[in-house]
Amino acid sequence: MKHFLGLVLFAATSVAFAAQGDLLQKIRQEKTLRVCDAAYPPYNVKNPITNKWEGLDVDIADELAKSLNVKVEHVDTSFSTLVGNLTTDRCDMSIAATYITPERAKQVDFTRPYSEETKTAFVPISSNATKYADIDVAGKTIAVRAGTAEETYAKSFFKHATIKTLTSDATQPNFLDVAAGRSDAVFAGYIGGVLFIRQNANLKLRPLGDKLLDPTPFAFMVPLGQPQLLKAVNDALSQMEQSGTLAALKKKWIGVDAPTGK
Repeated sequence: MKHFLGLVLFAATSVAFAAQGDLLQKIRQEKTLRVCDAAYPPYNVKNPITNKWEGLDVDIADELAKSLNVKVEHVDTSFSTLVGNLTTDRCDMSIAATYITPERAKQVDFTRPYSEETKTAFVPISSNATKYADIDVAGKTIAVRAGTAEETYAKSFFKHATIKTLTSDATQPNFLDVAAGRSDAVFAGYIGGVLFIRQNANLKLRPLGDKLLDPTPFAFMVPLGQPQLLKAVNDALSQMEQSGTLAALKKKWIGVDAPTGK
């Protein structure tokens, strides 16, 4: 009986391992790389006219697909569901602009960094606030996006203001919330925030003006236990960096030679 149970356990383990499989091999066999996108311009943004994804990370994914000789299939998602979509095989990798954090690293594998971002607050142009202390007071509301590192950081950094978490999949819903007068400030990535308010001057928002916080590298995510896929992505990113392709794409979408995240 013990021998039989041992065989059953071994078989079940083998099936589970086989079910996980070699994801890179599957991608190459099916000639398709499924990537999860979450809106955060200029890295990932859905063009309202073409309904197609555009941005720095989208162009990087296209270059990666070329190196694998496959096509890209985009999967719409949000920051709050990115990890879950990877662990449930909804996509092969996430190309959303994602901070490397210890909590996420318990559930997914991160690629090598390809860029970097800092965090800050944005307020209405009419606001007198210039320091974090000016908005971190009782009765003030600071809007953040659910599932982001900014949400986690804001809840720790601000001691008195109310942190309002928004779960909308819209592009930069936290900025829209402040522009509509429903919140007093936004806490978000600096580069993405600055470019967004430049492109949407009608929102009448500006950076707070205080020091930039928590410089953190961006990386893509792949499911745990896929070393071949992780190596293929890292090799492609390394080649893009050495060839100057990565710097050119950053200049195209960000307008400056952004930090590498190293």
